[in-house]
Amino acid sequence: MAVAVALLAACRGRRAAVRCGLAAAGGTALLVLPSALLQPGELWRQVFAYPTGRAEVATPASSPLPGHLLAELGQWGWYAAVGLLMLGGVAVAVSLLVRPPRTVVAAADRLAIGLTTAFLLAPAGRFGYLALPVLLTVWARSVEPSGRARTPAASRVVAGSRPARTVVTPTR
Repeated sequence: MAVAVALLAACRGRRAAVRCGLAAAGGTALLVLPSALLQPGELWRQVFAYPTGRAEVATPASSPLPGHLLAELGQWGWYAAVGLLMLGGVAVAVSLLVRPPRTVVAAADRLAIGLTTAFLLAPAGRFGYLALPVLLTVWARSVEPSGRARTPAASRVVAGSRPARTVVTPTR
């Protein structure tokens, strides 16, 4: 969601980005809130405990990814893996603020970088999860067959959005 909001903010302005963010947050809340209120322990186990290797049932996968290898070193290794995972998330968030993506390809690349970082550094990550970032980068480039990144067109979802205006500067 953060990558989509950053892309919209860069291409369509703050208003479109806020609308997208509110719609996504509202939809997520409607889907997640009932189960979070009814079974908060289960939500904690599935969303936080299992990916960090702290669930009662450990993952049967034993991937040689950095987060998993660090977690195998003991308590401090687990803390190092989780710390690096959080640091990676902060780095992606800062990159969205400092240099937001301006094309669909750039947004897909940024999302792929974030997911790759998360999958590599998660204490219970699996090697197969890395297929998703590869799929994102391939998909984004297949949407624009010329290979050139382009600005997204007007959206029917974000009401009132318009295609970004391109400014043509004369060359000398």
